[in-house]
Amino acid sequence: MKVLVTGAAGFIGGNLTQTLRDSGIDVQGIDNFSEYYNPSMKVERVLQSNLSGVIAKIDICDRTNLESMFRNFSPTHVVHLAAQGGVRASRSDPQPYLSSNQIGFLNVLQLAEEFNVEKFIYASSSSVYGDDLQAPFKESDSLNPPKSLYALSKLSNELIAKYLPTHNTQRIGLRFFTVYGPWGRPDMAVFRLLSSSLLGDSFKLTANLEVKRDFTFVDDVSKVVQELINSRESLEGSQIFNVAGGNPTSLSELLTIMKSLSINVRYESYPQDDLDLKLTHGSTDKLGSKGFSIPNTTLNVGISKTWTWLRSQEPRKIREWLDYK
Repeated sequence: MKVLVTGAAGFIGGNLTQTLRDSGIDVQGIDNFSEYYNPSMKVERVLQSNLSGVIAKIDICDRTNLESMFRNFSPTHVVHLAAQGGVRASRSDPQPYLSSNQIGFLNVLQLAEEFNVEKFIYASSSSVYGDDLQAPFKESDSLNPPKSLYALSKLSNELIAKYLPTHNTQRIGLRFFTVYGPWGRPDMAVFRLLSSSLLGDSFKLTANLEVKRDFTFVDDVSKVVQELINSRESLEGSQIFNVAGGNPTSLSELLTIMKSLSINVRYESYPQDDLDLKLTHGSTDKLGSKGFSIPNTTLNVGISKTWTWLRSQEPRKIREWLDYK
């Protein structure tokens, strides 16, 4: 087994690459070290996780170099996590959501087919569900038009994976629900809330305190992906799975949990963003029915682990990552 991970210096990608390597799997990572957030954070993540010899700098939009990687490494499995993230940023800078999330996705999928990869596992998003669906959201739900270009790009990935002709490569899409944890992206709420507390800043709140998110701890995500890689169960056609904590929590409740852990957050309310979904809540019935682990790290435990990690970093670096434009 040889696993190629794209976006391997990113948040989920770095965690997964380290998990696979530590379990003895032959893994190769690629990442373009984009400037969506401070590239120094990715570099630091790679260094502290001892992944320098495992990750090559390759952009998935560069088909020539990407093809060379496939030819030289000959992966049996591909986990495609490289993408331009962020719902709000897709409004102000749409180009990467068309290049990385569309052309890049197609490049990786086509090469997986050309090189007879057994499984192509890729990241989708809970954003594809939009608003107004009955919770918990199921993979079989009919979807409303996406609210953001980011969500549209992820839904497009699912459609490409479903309809692009395939030979023998199994395609599995994972709809991730608000993944958080150590090395989380600095534009995400959990990182910014904890960082503002550590640095003594006031958090700029641009969402209703009653907005609910189905928080999912990053270690649980990597465990599910590893089980999918190792599984010998035959999954017919293109498959979609929710990967969710299954217990939506409001921002108000999240702040209460942080306070119980002696993490005090000061915040100032700003106008709410209309791209924010009111609720994300994923059904994990399908995941469980196929015998895969259901994420079960409680928010108390996950926040505590994330806080411990954050406090182990230099405040100067946290400030650089947080303030990067």
